[in-house]
Amino acid sequence: MMISYTSDRRPEATVIAALYKAAQLNRPIDDIERIRRMYDGSNLIISAWSDQALVGILRGWTDGGFDGYVCDLAVHPDYQRQNIGRELLKCAGETSPQVQFVLRASKIATDYYQHIGWQKIENGWFWPRDAW
Repeated sequence: MMISYTSDRRPEATVIAALYKAAQLNRPIDDIERIRRMYDGSNLIISAWSDQALVGILRGWTDGGFDGYVCDLAVHPDYQRQNIGRELLKCAGETSPQVQFVLRASKIATDYYQHIGWQKIENGWFWPRDAW
């Protein structure tokens, strides 16, 4: 099975929400307009496709020179364990080799990032959002 990766093809918000739901990524999947805004405000979007089916996506931000943040990484369960997540992260790093990316792992993926070579950080803080 051939997987193609692209940063110049933005999926529809409904397709992204369906992938998030399948991957059990905790996002506002019932608020399609909010999903659309999330993607409109992101300057790093890399998607993985099997033919015309969206099977993985990475959404993030980067300044292109120093800092970057991976907001979302989702891979459809039928396509997990095929290095799609690893490849999406690799593609993100290749867009800006001088950038140090950080992320907050979802509870179901806490061990994944160490497994693929990411280093844990202890000096992070966050400001909680209002309820959904």
